[in-house]
Amino acid sequence: MAGKKTAEFMIVNRRSGKALQATGLDNGLVAEQAEPAKTDAQTWTSLETEGGVKFFNKACGKVLDVMANGTANGTWVQTWEDVDGESQLWKLVTVSPTYKKIVNVMADKALDIVDMSDEDGAPAQIWESVDGEGQQWKFVSTAPKAATKTVRKPAAKKAAQEKPAAKGSRSAKAAAAKEETALKAEPTRQAEISYAVFCLKKKTCSFFSFIYSAKFGNLSSPTVKSL
Repeated sequence: MAGKKTAEFMIVNRRSGKALQATGLDNGLVAEQAEPAKTDAQTWTSLETEGGVKFFNKACGKVLDVMANGTANGTWVQTWEDVDGESQLWKLVTVSPTYKKIVNVMADKALDIVDMSDEDGAPAQIWESVDGEGQQWKFVSTAPKAATKTVRKPAAKKAAQEKPAAKGSRSAKAAAAKEETALKAEPTRQAEISYAVFCLKKKTCSFFSFIYSAKFGNLSSPTVKSL
């Protein structure tokens, strides 16, 4: 009993990194490899049946097949309308968690690339199973990736304001300013002191002149006694 078709995917070769694609809409056109581009020609779905797995191409609607029901090494692989032929059935052999071999049921040979080519346009073929990476394939989903929410980071905190200067620093600055003011005022103070001393001396002289005059009289015109 046939199952449901899977989600869409590309069939990508491990050795070349290229994707398997159909080359047209008609029956009998070779399947080849090309740079992965998620085009319809490179997009496939699979359908599991009682005899094996069928691969349907999105662009042409045809299945992966072996030309002329061939079984020999080097027979090319094509796309052909679905006729339930054994040459259109494949089985999957796991090589690793990522890669598988795709083995044709009728020929019992593995999907491969001619001459182990890395070039775009190199045709696909069947070949006896070997350990080479040219026979290993992975299925890569063509579904668009779910949009991821952009988490905005909180704005960076503003730089901390400059801390006020320590008390000791302020005191030192105040003392320096006071000293500078005192130095500037020093000449004025010296002048005031000199003036005060001058005035004091003048008053002292006047006082002693007054005392002398009171005691001895005016000496400005002394009387000379005659001998």
